[in-house]
Amino acid sequence: MEKSLLLFGLSAIAVIIFAVVIVATVQNSFSPQVQSFSQIISYGPVWSTDSWKCTSDSDFMVHAVIRGFEKAQFAIQISNIGTQSLYTFGYQGQTESFSIGAKANETFTITRTGTVSGFLTLQTNTGATASCIAV
Repeated sequence: MEKSLLLFGLSAIAVIIFAVVIVATVQNSFSPQVQSFSQIISYGPVWSTDSWKCTSDSDFMVHAVIRGFEKAQFAIQISNIGTQSLYTFGYQGQTESFSIGAKANETFTITRTGTVSGFLTLQTNTGATASCIAV
């Protein structure tokens, strides 16, 4: 009786292990591969030109903190989506921050009018080719 109980217990454990392996295999085959936005590139603080263009060969986010002086304005454009009209800073030295996402190979452009300073941070997947350039 003890042998049959032991055999039954071992059989039950084997079936449970087999079921766990099957469930894990099925879950992994249906789960999308998640990539982390672990590559971070920062630019700033002084802009020497009127526009910055950012792009990446993988989906990306641009985070910005900018400060406007002397009735400054800025506009934001994402290729294949369009342009946000000019935004005017409400008072001297006003700071604005925003985050915008874009798909792989799209271009994010921020254009200034007047005196604007600040930082841009591009965040994308590890191994992606990404950049923000002054144009």
